[in-house]
Amino acid sequence: MIRQTLRMLTVVSAAGAVTACSTYFTGPGIDANPNVPSVATADQQFVGFQAFNTYNLTGDVNRVITLFTQQMAGTGRQWAGYDHYAIAENDFVWDGFYTGGGLVDIRQVEQKVAGDKFYLGVAQVWEALTVGMIADVWGNVPYSEALGTVSTPKLDPQATVYASLQTLLDQAITNINAGGNGPRESDLIYGGDKTSWLEAANTLKARLYLHTAEIDPPSYAKALAAANKGISTGSHDFTSYQSSTKGEENHWFQFRLQRGTDISAGKFLVDLMKSRSDPRLTKYFTPGAAANGQVIGAAPNSEDDGTFAWLSGERAAAGYRQPIMTYGENMLIKAEAQYKTGDEAGARTTLNAWRGTVGLPAVSTAGAALYTDIMQEKYVTLFQNPEAWNDYKRTCYPNLTPADGSNTLMARLPYPGTERSTNPNIPSPSQAQKRNPNDPKTATSTDGTACKGQG
Repeated sequence: MIRQTLRMLTVVSAAGAVTACSTYFTGPGIDANPNVPSVATADQQFVGFQAFNTYNLTGDVNRVITLFTQQMAGTGRQWAGYDHYAIAENDFVWDGFYTGGGLVDIRQVEQKVAGDKFYLGVAQVWEALTVGMIADVWGNVPYSEALGTVSTPKLDPQATVYASLQTLLDQAITNINAGGNGPRESDLIYGGDKTSWLEAANTLKARLYLHTAEIDPPSYAKALAAANKGISTGSHDFTSYQSSTKGEENHWFQFRLQRGTDISAGKFLVDLMKSRSDPRLTKYFTPGAAANGQVIGAAPNSEDDGTFAWLSGERAAAGYRQPIMTYGENMLIKAEAQYKTGDEAGARTTLNAWRGTVGLPAVSTAGAALYTDIMQEKYVTLFQNPEAWNDYKRTCYPNLTPADGSNTLMARLPYPGTERSTNPNIPSPSQAQKRNPNDPKTATSTDGTACKGQG
């Protein structure tokens, strides 16, 4: 299917293929299709793939992951089914990550800007971010042969993909430092700011090292080294490009317009934030119409009854820029990595420094209680971010009860059936692993209690 789509490709037209639910892309600067490779400049194509990768990173795959982590709940139509893992092969597919503004466009931009090292490095960071998401969600995936002449690309092992992305990010950092004009005003994320791109590349390295730490514990030290050079301030956060222009709005805003109350705030996260007296509760959520001003979360398998909360006015606004990589994530990667490399005092200091920025008091915990505090803070901070799922798979925090009544929380999305029908390297659902190779079962949660969802 990847190769078949490439043969048919008009680059932007395939962007809605990420999921069968909906296509969101219209509006000035987007539906004009500036990205046809035979005519587009590097800048035009770069603008296009940033817009479409915004959907890949914050669209329906992102949304269903928030159900798995119980930050949100499916409360209507097929989203109520997704809430308890009733997901078919073609409900969430990977086409848009490869085509329609995905990897194919990124590689074409890399070729066009090869003489401008700064610009090339920025495009390489985008490639690592995009491919990293594919590997996080599906595990063993096409990468080395994905865009070549092979008609049925092989699945590269998940660990090999992550290693390749670390090498790519090293190249990106070298290239950004080598200088050049860079993307300048075509850069919808940082406006061509070199320092911000270098920090984002290092935070992404740190994130990907954590994804290998469960099977390779020395990766914690590597994550710490990268995080020490990562995003250093909230003003350098990597956030999605959105605007109030029709078709360029925040994809959660568009979802609410099209799908109504199919998704609501999750009871687990809401109750946790209330128990912490977390000042971000009303920054994340607004009460449901029938909730008498109270923020109430929906338990898994609930149907909307008018009481469940939705996103706050700020986060649900058309122009809200969705956090993708942030200073908060970087600080909490650093805290976890410090803890895992034996520096409890440093981990506590880093955690408390971050807690202070969001209005929470310092903690004085140690040992397993400190580790739990770190991961709890990261779970709350990474609201609507797929990293909360990756953290859960590694640590079993939070120690969630699976929504379907089993002992196994959803650990990966099924391979797309459209791809399996054209590529014999894709295993059938009965043969595919239930967990990705880099995510072996975790026996206990951070506090030592038995993990309820990785049976």
